[in-house]
Amino acid sequence: MTDAEDASSVPASPELHRLSPRDESRVALALTLRQMADAVLDAVPVEPDPAPGDLLRTALRLQRRTEDVVREAVVAERERGTTWNQIGDAAGITRQSAHEKWYSDVHGWAAIGRSALPPELKTLEVAAEADARYARLRPDRPHAVTSGLDAIRFPGSHAYEASLRARGSALHIRRTDLDARATRLNDEYSDLHAHGPTSAPAGDDPLLIDTHRGHADAVRANRLAIAAVHDEIATLYDELATAEPSLADEHHTQSAWHHNAADQARSYADLLNGKKG
Repeated sequence: MTDAEDASSVPASPELHRLSPRDESRVALALTLRQMADAVLDAVPVEPDPAPGDLLRTALRLQRRTEDVVREAVVAERERGTTWNQIGDAAGITRQSAHEKWYSDVHGWAAIGRSALPPELKTLEVAAEADARYARLRPDRPHAVTSGLDAIRFPGSHAYEASLRARGSALHIRRTDLDARATRLNDEYSDLHAHGPTSAPAGDDPLLIDTHRGHADAVRANRLAIAAVHDEIATLYDELATAEPSLADEHHTQSAWHHNAADQARSYADLLNGKKG
């Protein structure tokens, strides 16, 4: 479909309720830039005598919005396959610095379902509205936003993207459940530490010895349980790397972190077992 064709001609099927993550990130960036444009217009000083500091406060608000634009742009770059090396080059920093600076934004985007909008809104319809706003300023580009979307350029692609999104969504639901289980276990661990014995029992009092051993057993069981959860989450992130290939680097990073957390929890459990003996 060409830029001159009307985006509204695309059928509003359930499959197009959510577009590909690549399209969603592009629309998210477009909407953030539109908000930025509105904010810039509102920031034009029109009051003859603003309160002291108002001009600076307005400028700082624009600066924060610019940072939002940068974060959205990084997400959109990752969704279109731009590597962290390329992102670092574009920003004039190293790959590692780029990863440290924006990794959490990309990971957060993945965690919320890689969608630009709330569930009740259809991305393509919102993008068409953005077209109309853009066309008021650039009449020669009546479909500036939608013309760059895969859903418009490759109409049959949404079925494949929908299958990937369904698989990824199911995995993220499992991840949310596992995260909740890990939180409960860590809360239990904190409670055990708060109410357990402060030191090893002195002397040969059987009651104190049994109490100490019972507490050590409870902590060890807790750490073994949390290790198992971390292992499950690590495996899940490995599966997400396949289901969401454009974010494979982020998912492999999370997998490695959870594998390491599982190893640390098991090592502590083994240490407690040695002390108990």
